[in-house]
Amino acid sequence: MARFKPMELMSEVHGKFSGDSEYYAAEKYGTQYTGKIGEITVPPTQKQLDAQQKFGTARQNVVALSESEKSAYAAAFKRNPGKYKSLQGYMIAKEYEKLV
Repeated sequence: MARFKPMELMSEVHGKFSGDSEYYAAEKYGTQYTGKIGEITVPPTQKQLDAQQKFGTARQNVVALSESEKSAYAAAFKRNPGKYKSLQGYMIAKEYEKLV
């Protein structure tokens, strides 16, 4: 006698349902969520604009770093990366801290 094992068509869904969909699915800490991507209808606050400006300046500072400064950041990142997953993110965060 044969055994049949039922097949799951979709075990999990992450992200948008289609390319032009406004709805998405996500899972966080074992709980599944669905939601609708909404457009921001209010203009950004001055605090948000200031944060955007600081981030842009920090990014430009990272691009303008010399090779010796980049290697110093790489050595510091290798010793203690902290919460950062990439060297690029580490450098931007350190440059951002200088602006605050």
